[in-house]
Amino acid sequence: MFQQLTYRLRLFRRRHKYIFINSIFLLVIIIFLIYSYWSNLPAEDNSAIINEKGTYHRSLWESITMALFPPKTKPFEEKKPQVNPNNNQEVGVESGASEISQHKQQQQQQQHAKEPTTKTLLKSLVSDEAYQLNLKLINEQQEKYNRLHPFEQKRLQQGYEFFNNIFKIFYQAKPSVSQLNTYPSKKRIYHARFDSLADDDTIFSEKYLSQFLQLSNEELAAMKKSHKYVVENLPEDAPDGLYKKNGIVYVAGGSFNWLTLLSIKSLRAVGCHLPIEVFIPKIEEYESDLCNRILPELDARCIYMKNQLMNPNKDNLDSFANKFEFKGYQYKALAILLSSFENVLLLDSDNIPAHSPEELFETDPFKSYGLVVWPDYWKRATSPYYYNIADIDVSEKYLGSKYNEVEGQYTDLSVEKGSVELDKIPLHQRLGSIPDPTSESGQLLISKKTHLKPLLLALYYNLYGPSHYYPLFSQGSDGEGDKETFLAATVTLGKRYYQVAKFLVSLGHFKVPGGDFEGCGMGQFDPQQDLEYINLREQYAKIPEKDKEKQHKFKLQHQVLEKGPEILFVHANFPKLNPWKLKQEKKIFDAKGNRVRLYGPGMIKRIGYDFEWFQWEGMKYLLCIYDVNLQIFQDVKKSDLCDEILEHLRFLESTQNITD
Repeated sequence: MFQQLTYRLRLFRRRHKYIFINSIFLLVIIIFLIYSYWSNLPAEDNSAIINEKGTYHRSLWESITMALFPPKTKPFEEKKPQVNPNNNQEVGVESGASEISQHKQQQQQQQHAKEPTTKTLLKSLVSDEAYQLNLKLINEQQEKYNRLHPFEQKRLQQGYEFFNNIFKIFYQAKPSVSQLNTYPSKKRIYHARFDSLADDDTIFSEKYLSQFLQLSNEELAAMKKSHKYVVENLPEDAPDGLYKKNGIVYVAGGSFNWLTLLSIKSLRAVGCHLPIEVFIPKIEEYESDLCNRILPELDARCIYMKNQLMNPNKDNLDSFANKFEFKGYQYKALAILLSSFENVLLLDSDNIPAHSPEELFETDPFKSYGLVVWPDYWKRATSPYYYNIADIDVSEKYLGSKYNEVEGQYTDLSVEKGSVELDKIPLHQRLGSIPDPTSESGQLLISKKTHLKPLLLALYYNLYGPSHYYPLFSQGSDGEGDKETFLAATVTLGKRYYQVAKFLVSLGHFKVPGGDFEGCGMGQFDPQQDLEYINLREQYAKIPEKDKEKQHKFKLQHQVLEKGPEILFVHANFPKLNPWKLKQEKKIFDAKGNRVRLYGPGMIKRIGYDFEWFQWEGMKYLLCIYDVNLQIFQDVKKSDLCDEILEHLRFLESTQNITD
């Protein structure tokens, strides 16, 4: 009996030995996960991930699942600058993301402050820690977004492969010419405003435009070869799933963070519900309060540009995008391409919609054309060499269209050679050329479904813009930059486009009665109403002059015919709407020290409401009520800033009834 019992106990121990061992192992894991969870709780300084609804805290179950099944997106390694304490210059790079919390960061700063460190070294240490903290926050924000949007990781992976192939083409199509900067004299095309009523009789003919930038036969052949290569190899379509839906894109960073926020606040206030993506070009320009608290509540999100272009989990040393340096005007085309939207309204950070632009995506002209551009002040000064390089046949037999900025219309021309002299015809009135006037890229509406290849070609023009293509497009004239690249690429590839016919209006005021006009912004008009206005005007012209009653009824039925298109965008480019800087530089005061309206007293009549008061009310809400924390205002006492905003608001309210 005893032997039988002993045998059964031994059998039980053998059967359950592994169960017992596994149980002990599982218990150890659970204890470790609980410890990890409690140790990773946010510090008392509230340094945590911020989501759309408030502070985001990782649950215990989420910590367990993430430990057992790690997300594919890991904190990316970023190259950080090392600073020489003697001269404060970058001397090298070091990889790796720091896990420094705000609490630990403060402790380290205090410790450094006790040491006999120079001001320069102390500044560099603080800067480096801030850099690492921003990097950490960017990773956390992207990880959270990927968890909430399961297909985002797949889309990003598609993008990494797609853009690496694209930049390989760009790299292989690099012009062998070092730079285009040969001019026969110091003469340039300055302040060539498009003004059909001006006394200037200079004709921007092919002959006239050929006397500025000069290319040798070797340079011309080399440029032509590289351009042909990129056009032949760029794809027409993007991979399925890379882009979807409609949305608005900004390029922010630094001082533009504030301007972007003000524009987005205005967008939401006028009833626009489109999703918004804000691209941050540099890590040091990332601002936590803006990106993690404010923008998510406005259905907008910050995106670190580099993470959309290259996989942050790799070293990317072999990435072709790493062979390029991005800056300035190049960011716009890149941001459009990197955004998740199929149809994009690109807005400059200082561009403020006066009304909701949401309807533009679902109506003509965008639905029919796929690209909408707006006019700029200047005549087109594109070099004839460009048309040779791009292999564009500018007709010597037929004319295209002639623009009248006063009437706001294009007139089609069908005139054969023999009835005109080409030397007396502007090059950009000839069929096949890029039409007058130049384009203004403070706003751009484009479909990547129909215009992906022109957009890619425009990016190519911008990558080699300062050294090659900007001189070709502008020859030193006003507004040189990215603005000509989008339409040029579209014309080159034979795609459709719509350029708003209604000429932009200058917005500003007179600091001295009877003095010079001081321009402060540009008003750009609604393209939907612009097209409707053109069509209605053609219909109205067909009504017999004697039929006054029919004319009257037609105007009553179509109010836009009487009023014309309304201002849709206010490009508040100079000065920028920084309330403290406006005060310090006395931009909102006249010569006697009295306050003035930047955009004059007639904005209520022009737009339908007090646009300027509306912006300052937005400033009050963001800076004084919502208490946004931005670097641009870090040296300004909050009470002084808000006092100034309230004082100017009172002035604006007192002048709302003045319309002249």
